[in-house]
Amino acid sequence: MQAILKANKSNPIPQAIFCIAAFLAIGLLDPVQAQSTTNSSDEKSTQPASQSAADHSDQVILKNGSVIKGTIVYVEKDSLLLETDSFDPVKISVWDIQSIKTDDAVDVVLDNGELWRGKISTNDKGEMVLEPDEGGKDRQLNFGFIDGIYHLRPAWDNVMTIGGSQTTGSSDVLGFSISGTSTRDSEKDRLTLLSQLTYAEASGQLVEDNWSGTAKYDYFFRPRMYLALAEEIKHDKMQDLKLRTVTSGSLGYNFVRKPETLFEVEVGIGAMTEQFYKSSDDSFVALRGGVNANTAIGDKITVSDVLVIYASDGTDRIQGVNTFKFDLELTHRWGLEIANIINHYSGPSFISTDDPDIKWTIGVSSKF
Repeated sequence: MQAILKANKSNPIPQAIFCIAAFLAIGLLDPVQAQSTTNSSDEKSTQPASQSAADHSDQVILKNGSVIKGTIVYVEKDSLLLETDSFDPVKISVWDIQSIKTDDAVDVVLDNGELWRGKISTNDKGEMVLEPDEGGKDRQLNFGFIDGIYHLRPAWDNVMTIGGSQTTGSSDVLGFSISGTSTRDSEKDRLTLLSQLTYAEASGQLVEDNWSGTAKYDYFFRPRMYLALAEEIKHDKMQDLKLRTVTSGSLGYNFVRKPETLFEVEVGIGAMTEQFYKSSDDSFVALRGGVNANTAIGDKITVSDVLVIYASDGTDRIQGVNTFKFDLELTHRWGLEIANIINHYSGPSFISTDDPDIKWTIGVSSKF
Protein backbone atom coordinates (compact mmCIF):
# COMPACT_ATOMS: atom_id res chain seq x y z
CA MET A 1 0.00 0.00 0.00
CA GLN A 2 2.88 2.36 0.74
CA ALA A 3 4.14 1.92 -2.81
CA ILE A 4 0.77 2.94 -4.19
CA LEU A 5 0.66 5.97 -1.93
CA LYS A 6 4.11 7.10 -2.98
CA ALA A 7 3.22 6.81 -6.63
CA ASN A 8 0.30 9.22 -6.08
CA LYS A 9 1.77 11.47 -3.43
CA SER A 10 1.36 14.58 -5.60
CA ASN A 11 -2.43 14.20 -5.45
CA PRO A 12 -3.70 13.30 -1.97
CA ILE A 13 -7.40 13.09 -2.78
CA PRO A 14 -7.16 9.89 -4.90
CA GLN A 15 -5.11 8.39 -2.06
CA ALA A 16 -7.89 9.13 0.40
CA ILE A 17 -10.57 7.74 -1.90
CA PHE A 18 -8.48 4.60 -2.44
CA CYS A 19 -8.04 4.06 1.32
CA ILE A 20 -11.71 4.58 2.13
CA ALA A 21 -12.82 2.35 -0.73
CA ALA A 22 -10.40 -0.36 0.35
CA PHE A 23 -11.57 -0.39 3.96
CA LEU A 24 -15.25 -0.37 3.03
CA ALA A 25 -14.77 -3.06 0.39
CA ILE A 26 -13.18 -5.38 2.93
CA GLY A 27 -16.05 -4.71 5.31
CA LEU A 28 -18.59 -5.59 2.63
CA LEU A 29 -17.15 -9.00 1.78
CA ASP A 30 -18.32 -10.90 4.82
CA PRO A 31 -21.80 -9.35 5.02
CA VAL A 32 -22.48 -10.60 1.50
CA GLN A 33 -21.46 -14.11 2.53
CA ALA A 34 -23.51 -13.81 5.69
CA GLN A 35 -26.53 -12.76 3.62
CA SER A 36 -26.08 -15.79 1.39
CA THR A 37 -26.04 -18.03 4.45
CA THR A 38 -29.16 -16.32 5.80
CA ASN A 39 -30.96 -16.78 2.48
CA SER A 40 -30.01 -20.45 2.46
CA SER A 41 -31.42 -20.84 5.96
CA ASP A 42 -34.60 -19.01 4.97
CA GLU A 43 -35.19 -21.48 2.14
CA LYS A 44 -35.25 -24.30 4.69
CA SER A 45 -37.91 -22.47 6.72
CA THR A 46 -40.85 -21.19 4.64
CA GLN A 47 -43.01 -20.20 7.63
CA PRO A 48 -44.76 -16.82 7.17
CA ALA A 49 -43.25 -13.71 8.78
CA SER A 50 -46.48 -13.04 10.69
CA GLN A 51 -46.14 -16.30 12.63
CA SER A 52 -46.88 -15.85 16.35
CA ALA A 53 -44.29 -16.01 19.11
CA ALA A 54 -45.92 -19.17 20.45
CA ASP A 55 -44.93 -21.10 17.30
CA HIS A 56 -41.44 -19.67 16.79
CA SER A 57 -39.80 -18.21 19.89
CA ASP A 58 -37.50 -18.49 22.87
CA GLN A 59 -38.62 -20.38 25.95
CA VAL A 60 -38.23 -19.74 29.68
CA ILE A 61 -38.76 -22.80 31.91
CA LEU A 62 -39.48 -21.84 35.50
CA LYS A 63 -38.64 -23.96 38.55
CA ASN A 64 -42.37 -24.44 39.23
CA GLY A 65 -42.69 -26.17 35.84
CA SER A 66 -44.29 -23.27 33.96
CA VAL A 67 -43.10 -22.51 30.43
CA ILE A 68 -43.27 -18.98 29.00
CA LYS A 69 -42.69 -18.39 25.30
CA GLY A 70 -41.60 -15.15 23.68
CA THR A 71 -38.42 -13.29 22.74
CA ILE A 72 -35.66 -12.90 25.30
CA VAL A 73 -34.51 -9.25 25.13
CA TYR A 74 -31.63 -9.68 27.58
CA VAL A 75 -30.51 -11.24 30.85
CA GLU A 76 -28.72 -8.77 33.15
CA LYS A 77 -28.47 -7.93 36.86
CA ASP A 78 -30.22 -11.14 37.95
CA SER A 79 -33.25 -10.39 35.75
CA LEU A 80 -34.52 -11.69 32.41
CA LEU A 81 -36.66 -9.46 30.20
CA LEU A 82 -39.04 -11.36 27.91
CA GLU A 83 -41.28 -9.92 25.19
CA THR A 84 -44.48 -11.85 24.34
CA ASP A 85 -47.37 -11.38 21.93
CA SER A 86 -49.96 -11.56 24.71
CA PHE A 87 -48.57 -9.32 27.47
CA ASP A 88 -46.32 -6.35 28.09
CA PRO A 89 -42.61 -7.22 28.51
CA VAL A 90 -42.17 -9.51 31.51
CA LYS A 91 -39.21 -9.25 33.91
CA ILE A 92 -38.34 -12.51 35.68
CA SER A 93 -35.77 -13.16 38.39
CA VAL A 94 -33.13 -15.61 37.13
CA TRP A 95 -33.34 -17.44 40.46
CA ASP A 96 -36.92 -18.49 39.57
CA ILE A 97 -35.73 -19.95 36.24
CA GLN A 98 -34.76 -23.58 35.72
CA SER A 99 -33.43 -23.08 32.18
CA ILE A 100 -34.00 -21.21 28.94
CA LYS A 101 -33.99 -22.08 25.26
CA THR A 102 -33.14 -19.59 22.51
CA ASP A 103 -34.34 -19.91 18.95
CA ASP A 104 -31.24 -18.13 17.63
CA ALA A 105 -27.63 -17.76 18.74
CA VAL A 106 -26.94 -15.21 21.49
CA ASP A 107 -23.97 -13.53 23.19
CA VAL A 108 -23.31 -14.87 26.69
CA VAL A 109 -20.97 -12.83 28.90
CA LEU A 110 -19.59 -14.68 31.94
CA ASP A 111 -18.64 -13.00 35.20
CA ASN A 112 -14.93 -13.58 34.45
CA GLY A 113 -15.23 -11.47 31.29
CA GLU A 114 -15.28 -14.41 28.85
CA LEU A 115 -17.61 -14.15 25.84
CA TRP A 116 -19.46 -17.21 24.50
CA ARG A 117 -21.66 -17.38 21.42
CA GLY A 118 -24.29 -19.91 20.43
CA LYS A 119 -27.78 -21.24 21.07
CA ILE A 120 -28.95 -22.04 24.58
CA SER A 121 -30.87 -25.27 25.10
CA THR A 122 -31.59 -27.95 27.71
CA ASN A 123 -29.88 -31.36 27.64
CA ASP A 124 -31.34 -34.74 28.59
CA LYS A 125 -30.47 -34.13 32.26
CA GLY A 126 -32.47 -30.91 32.31
CA GLU A 127 -29.30 -28.79 32.49
CA MET A 128 -28.96 -25.51 30.62
CA VAL A 129 -26.20 -25.71 27.99
CA LEU A 130 -24.80 -23.57 25.19
CA GLU A 131 -24.26 -25.02 21.71
CA PRO A 132 -21.17 -23.08 20.46
CA ASP A 133 -21.57 -21.23 17.18
CA GLU A 134 -18.12 -22.42 16.12
CA GLY A 135 -18.89 -26.08 16.87
CA GLY A 136 -17.49 -28.34 19.54
CA LYS A 137 -18.89 -29.75 22.77
CA ASP A 138 -21.83 -28.18 24.56
CA ARG A 139 -20.90 -25.89 27.45
CA GLN A 140 -22.87 -26.08 30.69
CA LEU A 141 -24.39 -22.79 31.87
CA ASN A 142 -25.32 -21.62 35.34
CA PHE A 143 -26.97 -18.28 36.12
CA GLY A 144 -24.58 -17.92 39.06
CA PHE A 145 -21.70 -17.41 36.59
CA ILE A 146 -23.54 -15.44 33.88
CA ASP A 147 -23.08 -11.68 33.78
CA GLY A 148 -25.42 -11.14 30.84
CA ILE A 149 -27.13 -12.63 27.78
CA TYR A 150 -27.79 -10.46 24.73
CA HIS A 151 -28.90 -10.64 21.12
CA LEU A 152 -26.11 -11.86 18.85
CA ARG A 153 -24.27 -9.08 17.05
CA PRO A 154 -23.84 -9.47 13.28
CA ALA A 155 -20.57 -10.96 12.02
CA TRP A 156 -19.73 -7.57 10.52
CA ASP A 157 -20.94 -4.24 11.86
CA ASN A 158 -20.49 -1.56 9.17
CA VAL A 159 -21.28 2.15 9.41
CA MET A 160 -20.69 4.91 6.84
CA THR A 161 -21.24 8.60 7.68
CA ILE A 162 -21.38 11.57 5.29
CA GLY A 163 -21.75 15.16 6.47
CA GLY A 164 -20.06 18.45 7.21
CA SER A 165 -17.26 19.51 9.55
CA GLN A 166 -16.00 22.58 11.39
CA THR A 167 -12.35 22.77 12.48
CA THR A 168 -10.82 25.25 14.94
CA GLY A 169 -7.17 25.55 15.94
CA SER A 170 -4.51 25.91 13.26
CA SER A 171 -7.36 26.83 10.87
CA ASP A 172 -11.04 27.76 11.26
CA VAL A 173 -12.95 26.28 8.33
CA LEU A 174 -16.12 24.50 7.30
CA GLY A 175 -15.65 21.39 5.19
CA PHE A 176 -16.92 18.08 3.86
CA SER A 177 -16.47 14.90 5.92
CA ILE A 178 -16.88 11.19 5.20
CA SER A 179 -15.98 8.29 7.46
CA GLY A 180 -16.37 4.52 7.54
CA THR A 181 -16.14 1.88 10.29
CA SER A 182 -16.19 -1.90 9.96
CA THR A 183 -15.91 -4.26 12.93
CA ARG A 184 -15.90 -8.03 13.10
CA ASP A 185 -16.12 -9.29 16.69
CA SER A 186 -16.00 -12.96 17.71
CA GLU A 187 -15.26 -14.95 20.86
CA LYS A 188 -11.50 -15.04 20.34
CA ASP A 189 -10.65 -12.07 18.16
CA ARG A 190 -11.78 -8.72 16.77
CA LEU A 191 -10.95 -6.89 13.53
CA THR A 192 -11.56 -3.15 13.20
CA LEU A 193 -11.20 -1.03 10.03
CA LEU A 194 -11.48 2.76 10.20
CA SER A 195 -11.25 5.47 7.54
CA GLN A 196 -11.87 9.22 7.49
CA LEU A 197 -11.61 12.09 5.00
CA THR A 198 -12.09 15.85 5.51
CA TYR A 199 -11.78 18.34 2.65
CA ALA A 200 -12.54 22.05 2.37
CA GLU A 201 -11.93 24.96 -0.01
CA ALA A 202 -12.48 28.67 0.53
CA SER A 203 -12.35 31.29 -2.26
CA GLY A 204 -10.98 28.63 -4.57
CA GLN A 205 -8.10 27.75 -2.26
CA LEU A 206 -7.53 24.53 -0.37
CA VAL A 207 -7.89 25.15 3.37
CA GLU A 208 -8.29 21.60 4.72
CA ASP A 209 -7.06 18.31 3.33
CA ASN A 210 -6.63 15.37 5.69
CA TRP A 211 -7.44 11.68 5.68
CA SER A 212 -6.56 8.67 7.78
CA GLY A 213 -7.03 4.92 7.95
CA THR A 214 -6.54 2.20 10.58
CA ALA A 215 -6.54 -1.59 10.47
CA LYS A 216 -6.46 -3.18 13.95
CA TYR A 217 -6.55 -6.83 15.04
CA ASP A 218 -7.18 -7.91 18.64
CA TYR A 219 -6.61 -11.49 19.84
CA PHE A 220 -8.10 -12.45 23.22
CA PHE A 221 -5.67 -14.96 24.77
CA ARG A 222 -7.37 -14.54 28.18
CA PRO A 223 -11.00 -13.62 28.93
CA ARG A 224 -10.02 -10.04 29.80
CA MET A 225 -6.61 -9.69 28.12
CA TYR A 226 -5.75 -9.35 24.45
CA LEU A 227 -2.89 -8.61 22.08
CA ALA A 228 -3.52 -5.70 19.70
CA LEU A 229 -1.71 -5.22 16.38
CA ALA A 230 -2.43 -2.10 14.34
CA GLU A 231 -1.36 -0.33 11.15
CA GLU A 232 -2.26 3.37 10.88
CA ILE A 233 -1.79 5.91 8.08
CA LYS A 234 -2.51 9.65 8.12
CA HIS A 235 -2.20 12.63 5.77
CA ASP A 236 -2.73 16.28 6.75
CA LYS A 237 -1.52 18.88 4.27
CA MET A 238 -2.36 21.83 6.52
CA GLN A 239 -0.07 20.33 9.18
CA ASP A 240 2.75 19.84 6.62
CA LEU A 241 2.26 16.07 6.99
CA LYS A 242 2.54 14.26 3.67
CA LEU A 243 2.22 10.76 5.16
CA ARG A 244 2.59 9.17 8.58
CA THR A 245 2.61 5.39 9.02
CA VAL A 246 2.56 3.64 12.39
CA THR A 247 2.97 -0.08 13.04
CA SER A 248 2.18 -0.88 16.67
CA GLY A 249 1.75 -3.72 19.11
CA SER A 250 -0.06 -3.37 22.45
CA LEU A 251 -1.31 -5.36 25.39
CA GLY A 252 -4.95 -4.67 26.20
CA TYR A 253 -7.18 -5.27 29.19
CA ASN A 254 -10.98 -5.03 29.02
CA PHE A 255 -12.82 -4.14 32.19
CA VAL A 256 -16.19 -4.56 30.45
CA ARG A 257 -16.84 -6.31 27.14
CA LYS A 258 -20.53 -6.53 26.39
CA PRO A 259 -22.43 -5.92 23.15
CA GLU A 260 -23.71 -2.55 24.40
CA THR A 261 -20.96 -1.58 26.86
CA LEU A 262 -17.19 -1.58 26.41
CA PHE A 263 -14.28 -0.21 28.43
CA GLU A 264 -10.69 -1.26 27.78
CA VAL A 265 -7.16 0.17 27.98
CA GLU A 266 -4.03 -0.58 25.91
CA VAL A 267 -0.30 -0.02 26.44
CA GLY A 268 2.43 -0.80 23.89
CA ILE A 269 4.97 0.58 21.41
CA GLY A 270 4.83 1.78 17.82
CA ALA A 271 7.31 2.28 14.98
CA MET A 272 6.50 5.62 13.32
CA THR A 273 7.64 7.06 9.98
CA GLU A 274 6.75 10.63 8.96
CA GLN A 275 7.15 12.34 5.59
CA PHE A 276 6.71 16.13 5.41
CA TYR A 277 6.27 18.68 2.63
CA LYS A 278 8.76 21.21 4.07
CA SER A 279 10.33 19.69 7.19
CA SER A 280 12.83 16.82 7.21
CA ASP A 281 11.39 13.30 7.18
CA ASP A 282 11.72 11.32 10.41
CA SER A 283 11.45 7.78 11.83
CA PHE A 284 11.33 6.82 15.50
CA VAL A 285 9.85 4.48 18.11
CA ALA A 286 7.16 5.77 20.47
CA LEU A 287 5.23 4.53 23.48
CA ARG A 288 1.56 3.91 22.74
CA GLY A 289 -1.45 4.26 25.03
CA GLY A 290 -5.10 3.81 24.20
CA VAL A 291 -8.58 3.82 25.73
CA ASN A 292 -11.72 2.42 24.04
CA ALA A 293 -15.15 2.96 25.55
CA ASN A 294 -18.78 2.93 24.50
CA THR A 295 -22.16 2.58 26.14
CA ALA A 296 -25.79 2.52 25.09
CA ILE A 297 -28.25 5.03 26.54
CA GLY A 298 -31.69 3.55 26.13
CA ASP A 299 -32.57 1.84 22.85
CA LYS A 300 -31.67 4.64 20.42
CA ILE A 301 -28.50 6.38 21.65
CA THR A 302 -24.89 5.19 21.73
CA VAL A 303 -21.97 7.22 23.09
CA SER A 304 -18.35 6.21 22.37
CA ASP A 305 -14.86 7.55 22.94
CA VAL A 306 -11.52 6.39 21.51
CA LEU A 307 -8.20 7.86 22.67
CA VAL A 308 -4.81 7.03 21.12
CA ILE A 309 -1.55 8.70 22.23
CA TYR A 310 2.04 8.25 21.02
CA ALA A 311 4.88 9.72 23.10
CA SER A 312 8.62 9.82 22.36
CA ASP A 313 11.64 11.84 23.50
CA GLY A 314 10.12 11.92 26.96
CA THR A 315 7.14 14.24 26.61
CA ASP A 316 8.72 16.52 23.97
CA ARG A 317 6.96 14.81 21.08
CA ILE A 318 3.31 13.91 21.49
CA GLN A 319 0.78 12.79 18.89
CA GLY A 320 -2.70 12.17 20.18
CA VAL A 321 -6.21 11.79 18.81
CA ASN A 322 -9.39 11.65 20.87
CA THR A 323 -12.63 10.83 19.03
CA PHE A 324 -15.95 11.24 20.84
CA LYS A 325 -19.15 10.18 19.06
CA PHE A 326 -22.85 10.55 19.75
CA ASP A 327 -25.04 8.29 17.61
CA LEU A 328 -28.83 8.54 17.45
CA GLU A 329 -30.69 5.71 15.70
CA LEU A 330 -33.48 7.05 13.49
CA THR A 331 -34.42 3.78 11.81
CA HIS A 332 -32.94 0.29 11.77
CA ARG A 333 -30.53 1.39 9.02
CA TRP A 334 -30.24 5.19 9.25
CA GLY A 335 -29.02 7.43 12.03
CA LEU A 336 -27.53 10.79 13.00
CA GLU A 337 -23.89 11.01 14.13
CA ILE A 338 -22.22 13.94 15.90
CA ALA A 339 -18.47 13.63 16.52
CA ASN A 340 -15.82 15.69 18.26
CA ILE A 341 -12.23 14.96 17.18
CA ILE A 342 -9.28 16.50 19.03
CA ASN A 343 -5.87 16.24 17.32
CA HIS A 344 -2.72 17.20 19.21
CA TYR A 345 0.60 17.21 17.39
CA SER A 346 4.02 18.33 18.59
CA GLY A 347 7.01 17.34 16.48
CA PRO A 348 9.44 18.52 13.82
CA SER A 349 6.80 19.86 11.44
CA PHE A 350 7.20 23.61 10.81
CA ILE A 351 3.51 24.09 11.72
CA SER A 352 3.82 22.09 14.94
CA THR A 353 2.01 23.73 17.86
CA ASP A 354 0.91 22.97 21.39
CA ASP A 355 -2.63 24.11 20.57
CA PRO A 356 -4.83 21.17 19.48
CA ASP A 357 -7.05 21.15 16.42
CA ILE A 358 -10.68 20.65 17.45
CA LYS A 359 -13.05 19.33 14.81
CA TRP A 360 -16.82 18.88 14.99
CA THR A 361 -18.63 16.78 12.42
CA ILE A 362 -22.29 16.05 11.93
CA GLY A 363 -23.67 13.67 9.33
CA VAL A 364 -26.13 11.02 8.33
CA SER A 365 -24.97 7.48 9.08
CA SER A 366 -25.99 4.25 7.40
CA LYS A 367 -25.56 0.70 8.73
CA PHE A 368 -25.10 -2.17 6.30
